[in-house]
Amino acid sequence: MKPFLYHVHGMGRFDFSSLRPDDLLPLNELAGERGQEILPTVFLRREALPELVEVLVRYDELRAEGKLPHIAGFAVEGPLLGPEGGVPQAGKWVPSEDEWRTLSELGTRGLRYLVMAPDTMELHDPIGRDLTFARLLELFYDHGCRIALGHFVHDAPERSARRTRDVIEHLHQVYESSPYLVLTDHLYNDMPRRFTHAWRTAEERRRRPAQLADFLAHDWTAEDLDELLGPVPATLLGATREGLVTPCLNFDGLHVDLEVCRRTVEYLGADRLIALTDHIEVDSMAGEGLVLDDTGLWRRRDGIVAAGTTDYDRQRANILSLGMDECVVAALFDMVPRAAISYMPVRVRATEPEGVAP
Repeated sequence: MKPFLYHVHGMGRFDFSSLRPDDLLPLNELAGERGQEILPTVFLRREALPELVEVLVRYDELRAEGKLPHIAGFAVEGPLLGPEGGVPQAGKWVPSEDEWRTLSELGTRGLRYLVMAPDTMELHDPIGRDLTFARLLELFYDHGCRIALGHFVHDAPERSARRTRDVIEHLHQVYESSPYLVLTDHLYNDMPRRFTHAWRTAEERRRRPAQLADFLAHDWTAEDLDELLGPVPATLLGATREGLVTPCLNFDGLHVDLEVCRRTVEYLGADRLIALTDHIEVDSMAGEGLVLDDTGLWRRRDGIVAAGTTDYDRQRANILSLGMDECVVAALFDMVPRAAISYMPVRVRATEPEGVAP
């Protein structure tokens, strides 16, 4: 198996949020040496948008020449994200309509998905003079770039769940339905929840046995997931079981406790999930210095978790430690992410152009 790293922020000396066109060939060589195929994920600063365009244009040229077999495309995390969560502070901003259009056009150059908070506005809300939120989503999809749902607003879970469902349903009405039509960012992280999903500090780890036992005592059923997990994770899991969404999950044991990961795989099936490492190997990301804590998590200077250090080999070992076999590893790190990234949206319903008053 050739592992597919679906969501990774850096390898070797490379911070993917600060890549230059000249980095593409040496990065491809590094991925090849490791026997991996990668989908670099970028935290996008506003001032870095022109350079991202240059990187994707060069990527498209080199890929067409067959020179980048180990780089499957790119992903961007943000910039339309909820107010919480451990992203670089410069990575959250509101693009102008022209900037949105520039970003969407990168779908033709190899931008495979863009992480976006689906609950920041209603579908009919204006993005610019000529775009609603719904039409913005379609703009990305019409250029071959899909949306990964993530980094939610935290203060209104029921509203967030409804808006998330509205986005999913809208996209499945306008485009050919597929489990790969809508993706997610890391499941359970940076979303409103009704349960503890990870125990990271020494004090939290002392509480883990009792809290985890109480959590695992509840069987997961479609009827009570909302009450047990919260409206947003319940909506994402329900949509996954309906074949409308393909989520991704971190198996480092730190972003999400491994027993929560086990229950999720049991509930959804490994053939409906993508594993992501969400890791970086240098101590800065998108121009912001990172601090390594004693668990192996990279934190921002304000203490908020920003990324991990757990690479594919260690996440594979974690999956196997749960009693799962290599077939599960292959599904999570090979078959499902490759199928998801190779899928291209197909429009089945026309929508009329609409002007949006300022």
